[in-house]
Amino acid sequence: MRKQSPERLRAIEARLGRETTIWLATVRHDGRPHLVPLWFVWLDGRVYLATGAYSQKFVNMFHNQSVALSLPDTASPIIIEGEAHVATRATVDTLADYFYHKYEWDFRYDDSTEFRLIEITPNKILAWGDGYDETEGSRIL
Repeated sequence: MRKQSPERLRAIEARLGRETTIWLATVRHDGRPHLVPLWFVWLDGRVYLATGAYSQKFVNMFHNQSVALSLPDTASPIIIEGEAHVATRATVDTLADYFYHKYEWDFRYDDSTEFRLIEITPNKILAWGDGYDETEGSRIL
């Protein structure tokens, strides 16, 4: 694998830290795709999402933990492939504060549904159009 630029990785992580929406792709039990935009938090190399325990995306991730994510910017995309799992209780309490500071929303006290915090560990990050590499789909991780 090529040596990656530390500056590029820092720029990507900074962008993931400040973006407000990310697209999540999951796969239904019958193989059909499901794509939705969500609020998210990037922290310590992982993506965190809060979603309803009975939502289609949560059901999909329960059966197939492989997911793909993408920022909505088509000129300078960042695509993440990873594995999704329900976060631990300790992680929920920590991340709830991050969600509140970013969105003024605490999913623990939102009684519109029963929320679950999902932790996604990237196994591949692709980026291009960011001025660091002329190759489309340059693999970062």
